[in-house]
Amino acid sequence: MNETWETVLIVGLFLFIAAFFGLFIWVSRYVNKRDNRSPQQLEELLQLVESRGWSHTAWAPGQGDRYCGGEPLPGTGTNIPISDQIVGEFRGRAICCFEYNSRGMDVDGPNTVQRSTVFAVTSATSVPRMVVKRPQALDKVNARLNALFGGGKVIELGDPEFDEEFRVIANDEEVARAVLTGPLARFLMTDTRAKDHPLRFQGNDLLTWHRGRLRAEQIDQKLNYLCDVLDHQPAQV
Repeated sequence: MNETWETVLIVGLFLFIAAFFGLFIWVSRYVNKRDNRSPQQLEELLQLVESRGWSHTAWAPGQGDRYCGGEPLPGTGTNIPISDQIVGEFRGRAICCFEYNSRGMDVDGPNTVQRSTVFAVTSATSVPRMVVKRPQALDKVNARLNALFGGGKVIELGDPEFDEEFRVIANDEEVARAVLTGPLARFLMTDTRAKDHPLRFQGNDLLTWHRGRLRAEQIDQKLNYLCDVLDHQPAQV
């Protein structure tokens, strides 16, 4: 009987170790695919930029300063460098797409470069800093800490369904309610893209972002979503 239990434990331990290493390999490959870009993908990106009449700057020191104020960029900063900066016009609005690299913990260990891609669309309406994203466990704790440094506070609109689906962090509660009450709130609740695209309103800019490299096939999807959000935003805030 003891030998049977020992065999079960050994087999169980072997399966656990195999599963652990299998998961580690899968995550490593996923991160590698997300954070790397082939020469062909870069060429496709440059061809898209040229076909649209946009401009591309491989390395742009200081151009990230405008977009500081929240993840994935620092809250504040001076001479923040960005790369693969694309500037142009899309659906009648000025746009900017770029990569921002920071350092932090990743599957490859500490001090690993974390690559993020940011998409920004400029609006005629200015909105004080406001973030709309999927809820996370430490949002309220982080928001309390951020509030000490002017980073805003968690706002609940009073709509149980919306408040469950989204976390709103804003500096100005009155403006946040004015922006999100009505057409925009209904749009975010019914559009499937909203669950995968965090939003940051900041002055005349609206941003979304994701981990990984900038690729040609992402651009229209992200910019269309941002433009659709702005189309549902109240004209007066």
